[in-house]
Amino acid sequence: MPPDSTQTWHHGLVATCWVDTHSHLDRFEPAERAHLLERAAESGVAVVAVGVDSDSSRAALEIAGAAVGIHPVHAAVADLHALTSLVSDPRAVAVGECGFDTEGPPARVQAAVFSAQARIARALRLPLILHINGEGAFSTVERHSRDIEELTVVRHYFTGDDAEAAWHAERGHFLSFGNPLRREAALQEIARSYPQQLLLIETDSYPLPGRQTAPHDVVLVAEALALTRGWDAEETSRQLLANTRKAFPRLVLS
Repeated sequence: MPPDSTQTWHHGLVATCWVDTHSHLDRFEPAERAHLLERAAESGVAVVAVGVDSDSSRAALEIAGAAVGIHPVHAAVADLHALTSLVSDPRAVAVGECGFDTEGPPARVQAAVFSAQARIARALRLPLILHINGEGAFSTVERHSRDIEELTVVRHYFTGDDAEAAWHAERGHFLSFGNPLRREAALQEIARSYPQQLLLIETDSYPLPGRQTAPHDVVLVAEALALTRGWDAEETSRQLLANTRKAFPRLVLS
């Protein structure tokens, strides 16, 4: 059945009802960040803070359970020594986001940093958050798929097609959906048929002129997923929390 309109989505199923599995909280000014975290907590939302380089990863560790990594656009200046130190912090719950982006340096540079981060994730038995953006980026991941064999992989902010979803499903990868799920029928169809135990949600929040997305908005993504799957609020929360705990075993949830 679709969600009951009388269900309370923003409060009170459990202490934590939802997890925004990808948010760049370090980019907000301290006062605004504190406000966003307060609003998230009021909505029953926990947050995974995500770094894109050594400095932002270090900052993310001070905010919440964090993913520490080198975004592909920063691959040319990657400090892998610093990253190795940061990832050993017990507050680190994942490696990433890492992957391939057409706006980054040459593919060979991105590939070297991607492979290094996959090795770190494997050595520490941590999940890897995968960023794929731009024409040809997915094909590059396919060519380097051996790097992530047997890793727990989270495809961040999935906006791919059926073929990409099938590739991830065959490998047991998690797909994390953001706001595009609320408006794109093709993504809704993928979310409807993707293995339910491999679904996650996120906002990918960061300051951007004209963009108002914040971690508490992940509840709206949850509602869209529920409508797609025919779940009520409680079932949606229960499934997504179970998935999040499986994807991020180190993440501490209340």
